[in-house]
Amino acid sequence: MKRTIQKNTLSFSTSKTMMYLRTPTEIWESLSNEFNFTLDACASDENHLLPKYYTKNNSCLDKDWTGEVVYCHPMFDIYIGKFAEKCYNEMINNDVTSVMLIPSSTHTRYFHKYIYNKPNVEIRFLEKPVKGFRFLHDGGVEDDTTKIGYIKPLMVVIFNGKK
Repeated sequence: MKRTIQKNTLSFSTSKTMMYLRTPTEIWESLSNEFNFTLDACASDENHLLPKYYTKNNSCLDKDWTGEVVYCHPMFDIYIGKFAEKCYNEMINNDVTSVMLIPSSTHTRYFHKYIYNKPNVEIRFLEKPVKGFRFLHDGGVEDDTTKIGYIKPLMVVIFNGKK
């Protein structure tokens, strides 16, 4: 039996027009409790999860993260590799722990160059909920739960700067 999903039933979380995707509550609460983050590296003025945050216009990529515990949930676009490189380099050079929430794109160059089989880098593949991952609107409001959420695989990558 072939399963089809009509385009108009897909949540905003799968839309290419989304400006920001706020982390699903369950994922954020679990990671936040475990890591006690001090910096939200990829946020907006409306969707930041911590008092200290960087935005697209005030990029984290050219900032020093020394002394921070960083949460990094970049947009799911072609620039993910730049954030993976930054997390890796901050771990190596400044002993910074950072945690990324990104698609499980194990075929990418950045995955092999900065994540896979690297010392002090841990990968956690997330199990997809039945109706997909429920990303939130900027203000933290959940999308229409009758629609399918983000259905592609996700992973959490931990760059453990603690030697």
